Amino acid sequence: MAKDPKSWQKAVTMGSSISTSVAGLVGGGYLLGRYLDARWGTRPWLTLSLMLVGLALGAFYLVITLKEFGASDDKK
Repeated sequence: MAKDPKSWQKAVTMGSSISTSVAGLVGGGYLLGRYLDARWGTRPWLTLSLMLVGLALGAFYLVITLKEFGASDDKK
């Protein structure tokens, strides 16, 4: 048995939070990019650029969150 039975619940919560944030950032980049592309006629460059920016921000959030998750588990 695990030492802390709630540790898996914390991991599932953390994983769903990360996946929701990454999907929201990429989806937001897509929607904003489509709007700006339609407005300025730069299709598809702003959509692709903003989706990649969202992906990079999501990766940054993933790294920071996993570092904090690992640090909180080591303090026990």
